[in-house]
Order: sequence, then structure tokens, then C-alpha cells
Amino acid sequence: MAKRETASPVTPMFPMLKTVEQMSKISGIGENKLRELMDNGELEYIQNGNRRLIADAAIWDWYQRAKIAAKPPAAQEG
Repeated sequence: MAKRETASPVTPMFPMLKTVEQMSKISGIGENKLRELMDNGELEYIQNGNRRLIADAAIWDWYQRAKIAAKPPAAQEG
């Protein structure tokens, strides 16, 4: 009987740069909003032909600049 090789688990490969459609699905930010952010210069992207490609780091960078900090809980008097 021939030895059977055990297959190693396949790790899915994700592209470093993502299209607007892909980033929208991953981030939960709408495609139109992503395009608007790119048009306004608020979100970095790379132009590749007709495609705009976005890095994960660009989304996190925008998030850090756009987020509204949570207010600390009010001190209870008493």
C-alpha cells in the first residue's frame, strides 16, 4: 500500500491591496463612502489602471483621524 501524504492545512492568501468592493465587504464601510473619502483626499489609495487599490493600513489611518473618543464615565457623587 502506498504511503499517503498528509495535506497541510491551506492558509487563505489575502491580497495586500484591496479594491473598493473588497474593502467595503471587509470594513463595513460602503463603496460610495470609500470613493468619497478617496476623492476628498482623506483616504490613501494606489491607482492601478482604472482601479483604486486600498491598503488595510489606509483604513486604520483614516479611522484614527476620524474617530470620536469615548467619554469617560462620570464620577459618581455621593
